[in-house]
Formats: sequence, structure tokens, C-alpha cells
Amino acid sequence: MMRLTLGATALLLPALLLSGCGGDGEGKAGAQASSPAGTPQASSPEGAPQATQSSAAEPNGLAGTWKPINKSPIETLTITGNTVRTTGKLACPGTITGAGTAKPVITLKCSTDNADRKRGTLKLKPDGSALVISWDGPAWGGLIDSLKRAA
Repeated sequence: MMRLTLGATALLLPALLLSGCGGDGEGKAGAQASSPAGTPQASSPEGAPQATQSSAAEPNGLAGTWKPINKSPIETLTITGNTVRTTGKLACPGTITGAGTAKPVITLKCSTDNADRKRGTLKLKPDGSALVISWDGPAWGGLIDSLKRAA
């Protein structure tokens, strides 16, 4: 009797396994559609910036008052939306273009000529605690101001 039960189980087990592996492929498609790796690619257009890239460059991330940590004629830099104001030896108004992109650009409109700090590219640290301005300059590059959020 024991041999008969083992024989039936041995025949039934492969049949059950094979029936679970077959089908129309819906199991695979469903698993791929619900996977975390597939979802962002399917929901964002090709070439669109990822959320982590754009969140660092959004106006809300740049907004506030910043103080340089290096020697600079800028005492403070205040960003509100797309407008900028600096204080100190270099006190001027300005604008930010491309605030929602990965590389926003600051342009100062100073009444006194300052060739070293007219236009620069902003880079916000991912945690939002620091800001770097790479000012346009000669082919080798211009000045760099590193700033932290004012308390």
C-alpha cells in the first residue's frame, strides 16, 4: 500500500509543478509591471529628469538666505523664487534662470562693474545645506563661491 501512495504522489507532483509554470505569460507581465524598477521608467517620459535631480534644483530648494564660507565680496545671497539679492561689497539684484533644472544660472545686475561675478551656475548639495556658485570666467574657469544656509 505504501508503494502505491508513493507512486501516485511521484506522478502527481510533476503534473502540479508543470501546470503552475505554464500559462499565457500574464504572471510575468504582472510581475514586471509591479516591480519598483519598472515603474519609474514606464511613468516618466524618455529623457525627463529624475525626481532626485530636479528636487535639488527646484526653487524651493534654492530659496532662502545663504552666507559664503570662503572669502567673497558677497556677504549674503538671498533667493526668492527667480530673484536674487546680494549684500556686502558686492550688493546687487539679480535673477535665476532654469531654477527647475539641474543647472540653474544666476545673473547679477550690479551698478558697479564686477567681471568676476556676473553670471554663474548653481549647484545645490543633495541635502540642501550647501550651495556652490561656479562663476563664468576664462577658459580654465572662473571663481567659485561656496555658501551655507544662514541661521
